[in-house]
Amino acid sequence: MRIVVHLLFWTLVGIAGTPNAMGQQLWEVFDMATSGLPSNTITDLVQDHQGDIWAGTDWGLCRFDGTAWEVIQTSNSGLPGDDVSCLSVDAQGRLWVGTVSHGIGILEDGAWSYLDNTNSPIVTEGVKHILHDHRDWVWISTELGLYCDTGEEWRHYDHTPESYAGFTFFGPNVRAVDVREDGLVAVATMNAGLTYLTESEFIYYTAASSNFPDNSMNDVALDGNGDRWLACPAGGLIWHASTFMGGPWFQYTAANVGLPDNTLLCIIVDEDDRKIIGSETGGVIIFEGPGTFSVLDEANSGLPDDHVRCLMMDDEGVLWAGTNIGGIARFDPTMRLEEYSQVPDINVYPNPATEIVHIRPSHGSGGMQWRVIDPTGKVVQEGTTRSEEEVIVDLSNVSSGVYALSVLQFGRMTTLQVIRN
Repeated sequence: MRIVVHLLFWTLVGIAGTPNAMGQQLWEVFDMATSGLPSNTITDLVQDHQGDIWAGTDWGLCRFDGTAWEVIQTSNSGLPGDDVSCLSVDAQGRLWVGTVSHGIGILEDGAWSYLDNTNSPIVTEGVKHILHDHRDWVWISTELGLYCDTGEEWRHYDHTPESYAGFTFFGPNVRAVDVREDGLVAVATMNAGLTYLTESEFIYYTAASSNFPDNSMNDVALDGNGDRWLACPAGGLIWHASTFMGGPWFQYTAANVGLPDNTLLCIIVDEDDRKIIGSETGGVIIFEGPGTFSVLDEANSGLPDDHVRCLMMDDEGVLWAGTNIGGIARFDPTMRLEEYSQVPDINVYPNPATEIVHIRPSHGSGGMQWRVIDPTGKVVQEGTTRSEEEVIVDLSNVSSGVYALSVLQFGRMTTLQVIRN
């Protein structure tokens, strides 16, 4: 049997607003107190063609020109509603603003136009996500199905027999889509599985139909290979690889790789093909490769809130995070994420183990703290050493299974799976 060791590490740093152990504060925070935002609840982030940053909140729209934030609300503009839910910029540079209950507003050169149920087939309420694909087709995800304007026609996909092209979804609540350059549309739904569309093909995966790991997804993103990555509200991270017709899928959770949170809210893929994920309680999770994660959260990086609702990478390669109650956080623009993605050189053997596991600290670490955690999250053993000598961990008194072994050294925590035979 092939054994794969999955690593998770994060840099332990100071509390928010204080430098970390390396003398750095990793996030710059924009909120109601410091920047005059109308709300600290951020619903979406996007950058326009001029480089300005736009933030949606539950109480209006904000624009950052690199110096100051401008607040745009129904009281001072043509914004259709202050309950902004999602943002997108099309090929012409127009800003599309989706709202919870007032349709979509489109801002072009300071003037507003609108899409709602009076001038289009889309419903007024429940706009969840807007995407402009490489053809500049616009895809609008709503609680009552998926709408697409190709420029020549409107298409509506839902769970009824009237769904476009006869492609009947398992359910109507669509949360987000991403579109591959070959035209494959990956559709993330709530309670209706993962759905795929092309011009001629349609398939969905659910727990009932395909033994898919989760019927609900909050977001979907495509990587450089065209594989699909799903941020799920209960099932962690799902990777659907290779062909969309029957390709293999892999699930990453707290139980099998040590994710800090199985409730994932959003996901983006950066230019280095890292999957960057916002979670409900675990901050920002950076997926480095199969089973390897980095975490940036309140405790270790100064993130203002571990409930991360939206993420964006700007054209300078700087990460932005929108949080639930902490406003907007911009990762230190002088640093790059990969500077925090070097896994400490720790050696654990044998793995799988029968009874004894050896932990060899990194050279120069000056010792370490360690703990063994069972699948329920209970700490079954722990200890501290102040030397660089190997630590011998006796697992003879625990049952066979998969355990998490967490080691703190150099101010970094490394967590890996240890299999007890």
